[in-house]
Amino acid sequence: MNRAWTARCLAPALVAVGLATAAIPAAAETWESLPPNPNVDIVYLPPTDAKLQPAEDALKKRKVLEELQRFLAPLHLPHHLQLRTAQCNMINAFYSPYDRSITICYEIISSIVAGAPKTVTPDGFITRQAAIFGTLVGIVLHEGGHMMFDMLDVPRFGREEDAADETAAFLALQFNQDVARAIIKGFVYFWAESKDPTARSPMVVWADEHGSASQRMYNTLCLAYGGTPEAFKEFVDRGWLPKERAKGCRREFNLVKEAFVKTILPYIDQPLMLRVQKAEWLTPDELK
Repeated sequence: MNRAWTARCLAPALVAVGLATAAIPAAAETWESLPPNPNVDIVYLPPTDAKLQPAEDALKKRKVLEELQRFLAPLHLPHHLQLRTAQCNMINAFYSPYDRSITICYEIISSIVAGAPKTVTPDGFITRQAAIFGTLVGIVLHEGGHMMFDMLDVPRFGREEDAADETAAFLALQFNQDVARAIIKGFVYFWAESKDPTARSPMVVWADEHGSASQRMYNTLCLAYGGTPEAFKEFVDRGWLPKERAKGCRREFNLVKEAFVKTILPYIDQPLMLRVQKAEWLTPDELK
């Protein structure tokens, strides 16, 4: 069956669902009540470095992988996927097309926790919990973008890393507004705290397949504002997103939405997606 034709037929259903255009109804269910994706298994690989043990303990206690396994419930995957945490001896998280796995390194968890504000940012806007969990969820959604591109044979124009960032921002907006804001806050904090190359940096730094930290932050904010302006207007008012960039963000968001509808939506169980959207994924502290 032609996937583009299928997507066009599903587009009205997308509007009916209200994907990234309206707040999810208040009636929610717990994420534990959702079925795990049968094509996704999980494993917490123990670290050999004792300094990383707190990261594994925290992820296990929070049941991060179990939660992700259920978040992916609506996605019909043609191949098996493993979600795992592991010691990587580097600060990273990555999708591997060779064994079809997403790995969250304990080193990046430790780095995120160490880099989060002690309580809240100086402007009182981003709390420690939002910085930690928003960053983690944003990174996982980014790697999920790589996974879907590979498994679903999604064509890409431009750099795949940019497309994965766009997918992460778009998926973040599929939650209710409070959750979406928490995820975007954490993700943009991560980029805001990262360092761009300086004028004195060697020219080769610009050869990286990723964009600069500032570019990734502004691109993410633009998609968030373009998708739900009422929820993210404060980012413009506070100067996080320049007003001149904000003017074109609705168009940028619609381009990503159209690509999602044509390439990924046909693989999604929409009734189950509605349940995922209404589930309670973050604790009250993480939503602050």
